Amino acid sequence: MSRKYLLLILLCISCSIHTIAQTDYYYYKGYKIPLTLNDNKVIISILKEYSNTIESIYANAQILGTIRDSDFDILIVGRSDYEKLTTLDFWEEATKSVIITSSYFTENNDEVFVTPYLNVRLKKEEDTNLLTSYAEEYGLQIIRNMSLMPLWYILAITQNCEKNTLTCANELFESGYFAESVPDMVSFNDLDHTAVSAITIQSPTESSPLYDLQGRRMKDQTTQKGIYIQNGKKVIR
Repeated sequence: MSRKYLLLILLCISCSIHTIAQTDYYYYKGYKIPLTLNDNKVIISILKEYSNTIESIYANAQILGTIRDSDFDILIVGRSDYEKLTTLDFWEEATKSVIITSSYFTENNDEVFVTPYLNVRLKKEEDTNLLTSYAEEYGLQIIRNMSLMPLWYILAITQNCEKNTLTCANELFESGYFAESVPDMVSFNDLDHTAVSAITIQSPTESSPLYDLQGRRMKDQTTQKGIYIQNGKKVIR
């Protein structure tokens, strides 16, 4: 084999390894699920009390979709609009109140939007102190415990968090101390609805489409018990 072809093969192997290393992923029922970054969109989550920042973003960017709950206004904007926002005078102050997350495509080419939230299931009730310790280490806020599913907790990344939602969720699961750790993702169909942290109970015969926490539409409406998204809201089935 000539040196030219050998170098070409080594280059291809190197590129392949780099591509694999850069693949985003999340865990679902213990399996690592790949995601493809959609670099054309950016998700900006703004704390409710910073209404001036919300108004400034609306005034200077085209909003492609919104998700609202009691804590955040979550706005989807194009990459070019986001880059423009970062050059404006108000943005330096705005960074104190915004959290930036990303858009992805699933294996089925469905578009999903990562919010600041992640959902963690403890192995046992006594692990609440462990969860508190990890939350402090990562700069996460424990939003609430799900009363009907007492081992599940909703957390959110904060301005003090140096890692994104996916990384935090993945590293908590990979620690081996938690039963599940799932990043909160919203599908395109759930935009313009209050979706992220509102939890309600729905009848299993509800006819509206049902999605899992990764934004994938469930084919079987009478699926197993768990947390899903229906009619733009999180529901417990």
